[in-house]
Amino acid sequence: MVNTTIKAFTLSAIFALSGAKLWAQDAPPAPPVPTEAPTADSNATRAARMSTEIAAAISEYSKDMAALQKQIADKDISKEDAERRRKELSKRLEDRLEAIEEMAEAWADNLEESIENLELNLGENLKLNIEPSAPRKKKIKKKIDGLVVLIGTNTLMNTASADYSSTNGYEGSWNPEGTFSSTFGVYDIDQRRMGTSPFWIRTGFGATIYSYNFGQSLLQFSPPTGAQFELVSSNVELRRSTLSMTYVEIPLALVINPSRRGKGLTASAGVFTGIRVGGSRQVVYRSRGMGRVSETTTGNFYGSLFSYGLQAELGYRRYTVGVRQNFNEPFNSAVLPANISSDSQPNFYNASVFATVRLF
Repeated sequence: MVNTTIKAFTLSAIFALSGAKLWAQDAPPAPPVPTEAPTADSNATRAARMSTEIAAAISEYSKDMAALQKQIADKDISKEDAERRRKELSKRLEDRLEAIEEMAEAWADNLEESIENLELNLGENLKLNIEPSAPRKKKIKKKIDGLVVLIGTNTLMNTASADYSSTNGYEGSWNPEGTFSSTFGVYDIDQRRMGTSPFWIRTGFGATIYSYNFGQSLLQFSPPTGAQFELVSSNVELRRSTLSMTYVEIPLALVINPSRRGKGLTASAGVFTGIRVGGSRQVVYRSRGMGRVSETTTGNFYGSLFSYGLQAELGYRRYTVGVRQNFNEPFNSAVLPANISSDSQPNFYNASVFATVRLF
């Protein structure tokens, strides 16, 4: 490829210029002129332009080095100054060749890698021959992987359904007005193309945190008044009352992306499943004489052992927006205390709207 060839050429040029024969030359011959005048956007024109840049850099370097050699021979410069000057000239040549390398890489990207190789040959007289090869068959990217971060908001639905137009958010203190509940996830994903088709299979492994904001109410599982499973008003001035449940999840999705390099527009749909690894409850309030108080308690809080549901996304390049619907209830009635009736457990399901970004 262009990158590797330019680097190899840079080394060979510096090595050749270090030889005794080079100092006898005033300047290298100019690069050969193409026998046919290419069009403005042709590969030959671009190659010739790069050839001119390289020849100019080497010409300037050889002239400066020849002048330095003469100063050394005439004893017009000390060894220390000569060594410093030699390093400056070498560094300047290296910087110019690196700039040319970056230009070549940009061309290769714009041409969709249609230039497979540039044959750069330095002879004893520094003759530079650049011959672009015929365009090769375009490569198709087969795999995409990286770390994906998911950030979104969720709401509690009174029925588990992907048809959001026919469902209402669960009302009451379980879903207080003005509060913000969130879904946050981090996943290591692996996406592979199915042959040469526009279809991909994406899977991964990561953690998802579902956080529920109960506003000015406290989550209470075994109130002293009897069989209830509810939120109760707090006897302190609550600033925040939240419950967070963490799950290790595995997503599996079918992705449609017709781009040859896996970029462009993307649509996906699939499932996810996970297992609970813990939870925490946090209340923040103000207390007279103590100021702001934050209390955090860890535990399972009768949270559902498993999480599972459907997920769909639309995206462009490494960014997506999507929705997910959990089909597991947030709390597991099978493990509720004996004094709490399972019939009194609220019947709701988590639905999330989110955005994701693939970091690398």
